[in-house]
Formats: sequence, C-alpha cells, structure tokens
Amino acid sequence: MSDPSALPVQAYLLACLLAGAVGILLGRVAWTEREEAGGLEVSLYLGCAGVVAVLYAVRIASPNPLVMIGALQAATPFLAAMPVLWVAFAFAYAGRDEWRTERRLVALSTPSFLWVLLAWSSGTHGLARRAFEPVVEGPFTLVETGLGPAGIAFLLYAYGLYVAGILVIVDLYRRTGNRYRLQTFVALLGTLFPLLAGVATVVDFGSYPTVDWTPAAFVVHGVFLYGVVFWLGTLDAAVVARDTAVEVMQDPVIVAGSDGRIRDLNPAAERILPDDAVGESLSTAFPGLESGDEHPITIDGRQFDIQEDPITDPRGTDRGHVFLLRDVTARERRQSALERRERQLERQNERLEDFAGVVSHDLRNPLAAASAAVELARHADGDRDDALERAADAHERMDDLIEGLLSLATAGKAVDAVEPVSIEAAVRTVWSRLETGSATLVVEGADETVRADGDRLRQLVGNLFRNAVEHAGENVTVRVRTERTDDGVALRIADDGPGIPPEERDRVFERGVSLADGTGLGLAIVGDIADAHGWSVRVVDEAAAGACFEISGIEVVSE
Repeated sequence: MSDPSALPVQAYLLACLLAGAVGILLGRVAWTEREEAGGLEVSLYLGCAGVVAVLYAVRIASPNPLVMIGALQAATPFLAAMPVLWVAFAFAYAGRDEWRTERRLVALSTPSFLWVLLAWSSGTHGLARRAFEPVVEGPFTLVETGLGPAGIAFLLYAYGLYVAGILVIVDLYRRTGNRYRLQTFVALLGTLFPLLAGVATVVDFGSYPTVDWTPAAFVVHGVFLYGVVFWLGTLDAAVVARDTAVEVMQDPVIVAGSDGRIRDLNPAAERILPDDAVGESLSTAFPGLESGDEHPITIDGRQFDIQEDPITDPRGTDRGHVFLLRDVTARERRQSALERRERQLERQNERLEDFAGVVSHDLRNPLAAASAAVELARHADGDRDDALERAADAHERMDDLIEGLLSLATAGKAVDAVEPVSIEAAVRTVWSRLETGSATLVVEGADETVRADGDRLRQLVGNLFRNAVEHAGENVTVRVRTERTDDGVALRIADDGPGIPPEERDRVFERGVSLADGTGLGLAIVGDIADAHGWSVRVVDEAAAGACFEISGIEVVSE
C-alpha cells in the first residue's frame, strides 16, 4: 500500500479522484447533448477517462495487490477504447462521415479488443503484460506489469491512432482556413496531454518510474474536446456539411483571408480561376470580384452575381470574406432577349404609326395630285401632256413611298443570325449596283471583317449612298473608312456636299423627316438597321465639308 501520509501520494490521489469525478460528471452532461456532431464520442471519451482515473486511484490507495491487479484489469477495456474514440471524434468533428462508417470503426477497434483479451490473460502467456509484481517507489506502492510484445504493439498502435486524429484535425484547418483557427488549436493542444503523459510514463525522468501520468491527462484532453464541441460551438452545419454541401455546389465559392489573399476554393471556383489562385492576392487573381464595380461580372462568357459575406471569429475579429458567385448567365440571356423583344415591339408599334401616317398623309397627297391631273387631262380641250406628266410624277412619288414602306417593314426586325461580312466588299458591291452617275467612291482602310446580317448591312450602306447622291449632287465624292474602337469597329460614310445643319442632325433619323424633296424614310431605315444589330448611328463632323454618318459598335471578327 502507498503511504497515505506522504504528500506526493496525497496530491496524486486527490488529482486522480478529482479528474475521475470531472470526467464522469462532464461525460454525463455531454451524453445529454450527444446529438451534436462529435458529442457522443466526447461523452464516451470523458466517461472512459474518468473511470480510468478512479480505478488508478484505487490502485494507489489499496493495500491488497489483488485489488490493485483487479483495478488494473478493469481499467484495461476503457484504456483500449480511448484511441478509437479519439479517431472517431476527429472524423465527426471534421465532417468526414464517409470515413466514420460502422465497418471502419469495427476495424479500428479490433486491435484494441485483441489487446484487452491478451492483457486479461497475460498471466498465462505474458504477451501483453510480463508480470504483476508489487513495486515500491518512494511513498508509492504499485503493481509493475512490464510490456510484452503485444503490449508494445498496442502502444504503437494507440500512438498511431492519436497521430491519425491529429492529421484529420490539421486537414480540417487547411480546408476551412482562418475562421476555425482557435477551435482547431484547442483540439490539437488538448491532444498533447495524453501523448506527453504517455512518454513521461514510459521514459524514466528520475521521479517515480512506476507512477502512470496518463489517467489525469486523458481527462484533461476530454475537457478540451468538450470545450471545442459545446463551448466554442464549431460543429454547426457549416463545418460538418462543408464537404457534402460546399464541395458539390455548382456555384463557385471563394474564401479570402483578412490579408486579401485567397485561402480556399470549392471545385466550381477552381474551374474558373487559375490553378495557382490559392495564396494569390484576390485583386491579382480576380480583380473584378474584389472591386465589385460590375454586377454581374463576366468570366469566360458566363455571368455571375456576387454575394459577399464577412468571416468573424467568436470574438468578432475580422478574419476575411466569403464570396459566393451565382451563375446568372441564363437569367441575363432571358433578360436581354426580353429587352430585345420589348424594343422590337416598340419599333413595330412605331412602324405601324408610321405606316398609318404615310398612308393617311404622304400617300394621299400624291394620290390626290395624280387624280387631279388625270381629271384635268380628261376635261382639257387642248394639250393634255403636261397634266399626264404631273400624274406620272405623282405615281412615281407613290412608288417611292411604297418601296420605302416595304423596306421599313423589314429594317427594324431583330437580327437572329449574323455572319462574317467584309465591309469593303459590301461597300463596292452596293456602289456597283446603284445609279451613281458621275459620283466618285473613295474607300480608305475599310478591309475589316465584321459580324452582321449581310443583306441589311448592304441596305444600310445603299441608303446612305443614295442619300449622298440625291442631296449632294451627281458629282459628289463619297468617302468610306473604318477605324478600330474600344467596342469594335466604327464605319464612317461621308460626302462633300452641303452637309446637315447641326440643329437638324438629331432629327434626320426620324421617319418622315427630309431636308430635301425625299420620302423621309431612307435615314429612318438606316437607324432601324443599326438598332436591330445593337449598333449606334449619328451624324458627326468631318474634316471636309459635307455630311458624315458614323455607325459604331460593330463587332469585329476575331483574327
């Protein structure tokens, strides 16, 4: 029996009893909240550690060697279970449910079960424990067992399980980043107690070689784990379901630390960011994400809305940000299609109004003039040629209006398909088909290939050419040139005629507006064709006198 009056014995006996009471009581509390992820393992771990500490106190205080041996054998299965419970806790804490299967836990428990059987029967073979002899070390009297081959193998196995659990916790920190730094640190710190206590027990440091320091250390470790689960509150759904939720999300998730560097990506984010994005500055790897100037942002032809949420630790300290990118490509395409449809309907309504105006006014005037001329010719006593000529002019005027109306009917329709079109080839083809008289065409650097509806582009160019010839005269010189801009190609068609007064430049594209004796539909058709392609058209100043029309925003074919 150990000397109960010796201070070291009293201190260690009190420590074991106190540790045992804490382990058993705290394990019971944890059992009531075992639904928490890892809560069941923490409860069992604390319970086992508490029983081991109490039984070790019995071994110290008992005067009977048989009672000491009985307490040792009774504590054996609890000791064997603790490394397995630690690994099971690590799996649950890290959300590795795919590793925490019944078959895997049974496999991990099998060596412990075999060691318990060998330890209980060591008196016959000595494989696990060599002997059961009372040994006196100072004021302590304890049963010395020694380690057999099976005992050494189990000791190495137990240390291996503890190291495996540590690696799982370290991997959790690597996957979750700074947000869980405190929690993972506490879990790893607690693991040092049983590991170091085991080393101090096996290695003689000059104190009491037979005294086992692990029972109280196991309880301390259990208290750390209890704090991680039930006090720091880390095992919420965000941690446990991280691999089964965030990893399988189709939307990219990017985690950035407080220093602005990328700490973590889910697979969806890895597919849109460079391979070496982790560790890079967010502003370098993904400038559009951090600035937030553009919503939605465009990446590789896909569009994303950004949801940014701060990361704070339990003390409220800023630890970084989580960026959730929602793919809204389909939504934006539907929205664009809807807007195009709305614009198309607006244009159709405007054309209906124009048709009504042209039919009710513009066509009625030449029709009335033709009718009056015919009536005059019918009742004239003399030469009827002048009246018939006026009637023919009126009919020609109506023919021009009808042709313009037919062109106007198709000019504003949405462009459903585009193709590569050479601007220079289109310009020269149109010019060759027009009656231009002595007019001159000059093409300067118009060898760009763009995406457009070829027929409508030629119609646009043809209307501008006719406008130049009709308003500037048959000796006009028409110049065509292109230039690259930030949004594509700008096409300029200019003449050296009288030009367009600045106050009239905004009106010339309105239907029915003509600065000479025209139908007022030619430039309106130009505006509709440009709008249908998503281009813009305007009258601009040119170095030479005359009118200059600029069509910008034309998409160039990639070289």
